[in-house]
Amino acid sequence: MNNSDISIVLLLYQTPKKLLKNLEKYKNYKIYILDQGNDKIIQKWIKKNFKRIQYLGSFDKNIGFAKGINFLVKKINTKYFLCTQADVLIQSKSINLLKKVISNNKKCVISIPRINTYNNKKDIIKVDKFYGGIFMAEKSKFVKMKMFDENFFFYWEDVDLSNRIKKSNYEILQSYKAKATHTYGSSSVFSIKNQFIRSSNFKFGEFLFQYKNNKLRLVKVLRQLITYLFTPPFFLIILKPIKALKNFCYFIGIVKFLLFRL
Repeated sequence: MNNSDISIVLLLYQTPKKLLKNLEKYKNYKIYILDQGNDKIIQKWIKKNFKRIQYLGSFDKNIGFAKGINFLVKKINTKYFLCTQADVLIQSKSINLLKKVISNNKKCVISIPRINTYNNKKDIIKVDKFYGGIFMAEKSKFVKMKMFDENFFFYWEDVDLSNRIKKSNYEILQSYKAKATHTYGSSSVFSIKNQFIRSSNFKFGEFLFQYKNNKLRLVKVLRQLITYLFTPPFFLIILKPIKALKNFCYFIGIVKFLLFRL
């Protein structure tokens, strides 16, 4: 199967070394990687093992998923691209099925596999949303949809783009013949810093998405701001530090949104 019209784009950030071997299945594709953790060991391993790599960049600062993927998509010169992660497993057969879905449907801008599900459906269905961790897109249509909104840092950028596609003449199609396996939350090493990035930006993205779609109410902002300010000490007292951290991160995410709006 000819893979010359497909590029693989993926972001790395403090990626566990054991997951790097998952990238070997992309050896026959043009690969574009941005390492936002600037790990020299990872970069050396990639250069050694991937002769067809088209771009390997790094930033000292994590610029976020939306901005990172947009950055890579602007660099590719193929008709299609597969956005994936190091903790996602997908075979070439499924990648080609995703391309076929788009090429056979002019309105399709994004095609997605079934993830972690094992049923006997074999059809292609129209869906309202996709998951940013694994999807195929036609570059020209993706750009026409203005790609990901870079105001989203991490989480909700796929929900936002799904919503914009739903309102347009384009479609998101899912192929049940294309299969992928994803180990959620394992693409980065667990740390307090990473938990802070994930949780604070999840809440920020939630509020930003609702604000963009006129669904955010002031009463919700005030209620959650107060709730997440006072619940962390309570969870610390009852010896639930992870939940205390997550609630504190949500509070920071709301503050970040308010500062963004100001």
